[in-house]
Amino acid sequence: MKKINYLLLITFVVIAGFLSTSCKKETTEVNMVVRNWTLESKTVAGVNVATDCEKDAKWNFKSDGTYAIYDACNNTSAGTWKLAADAKTLTLDNLTAYQVVENSPLKLVIEMQVGQIGLVRWTFK
Repeated sequence: MKKINYLLLITFVVIAGFLSTSCKKETTEVNMVVRNWTLESKTVAGVNVATDCEKDAKWNFKSDGTYAIYDACNNTSAGTWKLAADAKTLTLDNLTAYQVVENSPLKLVIEMQVGQIGLVRWTFK
């Protein structure tokens, strides 16, 4: 009887560990997006195509699910953002979906296929 109780206890602890680890990863991924990012480059086929207004633009992702983008020409856009549960898709305003290439505390890289232009990649620091 003690052996069965012991096995049940170990099973419960292992399952609880897996569940808490998966929840922490999702929270961590979202928390890494939440910050004020500075556009480092906007590239197509490896060539930086950022306009003068886009250079050093600030993309501010807030923890309440809103964002604001401030560019060098004093233009501002704002809306809502959401990171998919698998942390591979960043959606702005339930409309524009970017694939997340890299998401770390120091770097965010997103990309999107844009019509005839091709694959556009934004890199932030």
